[in-house]
Amino acid sequence: MAKDKIEQKKEEKKLKAQEKAEKQKRNEAFEKLKPLLYSFALWGVLMGIVYIPFIYDLIMSFLVDFVVASTVALGSILFIPIETSGSPLITVAGYTMKVIFECTAYNFYLFAVALIVFGKWTLKDKLINLLIFIVSIFLLNAARFVIMGYVGKAWPHLFHQVHDYVWTIVFGLVVFILYIWRNDKSLIHG
Repeated sequence: MAKDKIEQKKEEKKLKAQEKAEKQKRNEAFEKLKPLLYSFALWGVLMGIVYIPFIYDLIMSFLVDFVVASTVALGSILFIPIETSGSPLITVAGYTMKVIFECTAYNFYLFAVALIVFGKWTLKDKLINLLIFIVSIFLLNAARFVIMGYVGKAWPHLFHQVHDYVWTIVFGLVVFILYIWRNDKSLIHG
């Protein structure tokens, strides 16, 4: 009987130790997720601010003009047939597209800023990571216009599906992968 009680107490101790270890793992996982959760919250706030009418008009016109001009400039540097008859129109290989605010990738830039704000990185890493995010999003967005111009020319019936679904997923994945990569790299050196 005494042996059973000793075994039972050992088993209880073992279960409590396992529960404590699991709780500690959950707490550690939550601590690691906090910056990401806070980033989502800040991103929501920033998205709300962007849609305040006078701010929206200012940011929208600047970003649309910037995207058109920079994509045309990048195309000329890379010898890709991109031109504009004036913002917001852009023509790639003979296929004309209208650039709207959502085509500027503004929401991904805002999310990158939110990730930088709450990332557990040194100031130097934050600046490096911000530069990496901005350049990556910019280049990906420019590539999107080039690719969508060729998609629109070859398969106009697929243009909206590819534009609306494929690119949203690609941008989301790229930002997430960049975050994981930079977070791991910063933690290794930090």
